[in-house]
Amino acid sequence: MENKEVIMGIALEKFTWKIETFSKFSTKRLSSKAFKLGGYRWKIVLYPMGENGKNFSLQVKIADFMPAYGWKIFAYFRVSLINQFHTKNSIAKETQQKFNGGNKSWNSPSFIPLNEFYDPSQGYLVNDTCIIEAQIATSKDIAFNILDNVELNEPEHLGMAPLSPTSTHESRDDVSETEVQLLHHEHQGIGPSDETPSPKQVQFVPSAPPMYPNLSNEHEEVFLTPLAELVDFKSLEPEESAFIPLWEEVCSCHPSLVENQRKRSSRFILWAFLALGQVLHFLKTKKIRDMGEDETKHLKVLWDELQSFGFDLTWLEPHVQSALGAKAYLERAHEVKNLRAKVATLDIEMRKLKAKLAVEEIDLEVTRRHLAKAENGFEERDMDVVLGYGIP
Repeated sequence: MENKEVIMGIALEKFTWKIETFSKFSTKRLSSKAFKLGGYRWKIVLYPMGENGKNFSLQVKIADFMPAYGWKIFAYFRVSLINQFHTKNSIAKETQQKFNGGNKSWNSPSFIPLNEFYDPSQGYLVNDTCIIEAQIATSKDIAFNILDNVELNEPEHLGMAPLSPTSTHESRDDVSETEVQLLHHEHQGIGPSDETPSPKQVQFVPSAPPMYPNLSNEHEEVFLTPLAELVDFKSLEPEESAFIPLWEEVCSCHPSLVENQRKRSSRFILWAFLALGQVLHFLKTKKIRDMGEDETKHLKVLWDELQSFGFDLTWLEPHVQSALGAKAYLERAHEVKNLRAKVATLDIEMRKLKAKLAVEEIDLEVTRRHLAKAENGFEERDMDVVLGYGIP
């Protein structure tokens, strides 16, 4: 991180990636080092060969290890390809993105045409060097308040209202809201396009939670089978319908779950995903304190059944094993709790005894002083001596 810039009341931290001897990178995928902005580690990934050999494409992704589900981050960021001749001609794209277990990156497949990028006279690749900047602000719980009347072609209207984050976008998890956003984008002329905005423009790219499949980790075009084509959601029982969001979440992170089942029979696929849903639902709804003997046995049965369907479950196994070990942990935790309580009780008793001892020590010292005073001038006598009357 180099510095901060306040845009419309939001402090954006900035990272600059300067790529020298760009032409030597013949790889299809080039990644920056991890950098920390907004409390999280990120990476910029670009593709020197371009998207379909036409456009310079770029990706921003979370570099921190994050769990498969149960988290979300709202990020407002600006990604810029710096024009080294005239900074005002730099190409920048701004967006607000919700990251979660099913969406760990943001992609811009048509950032700038390759012929324009590789033309030295344009100022983006000069002396075989290009410069990319990322500015990011994050919110853990609520979305930033993006102005609704943003003009896409007028940079002075871009950005966020000078307000703190607001919860007005909290409903973005709903599929219906996603569909509304997609329709709104289509109406506004926003969406995938081979055209790149004028270099003097900053383009704001609204972002809805991505629909399956998520191809963020691969540059090459791969066409995956949507989960809804394999599993008939309408045929599910009401209690089984609760598995749908869990399936979509993990399939976005692990597309192989769908691809491994694509050639199976429809009944086998349904059984496989029901088995997967039962395990995911168990882990999603149970707490550590719930894992008694019966719950542990039940999860073991579900896990053994799920493993027979041929899924690649290396990502899920650590979570299951941790849950299966919860019973032993609870027993140990109970023992530790009891011993801590006993130690606390004995400590209280010891403090009481120490306090009593301190009082007794004070009484002892006072009594000694009284004794010393009483003994002053006192002559001991033999108590067995006859009193007598002075005549032997």
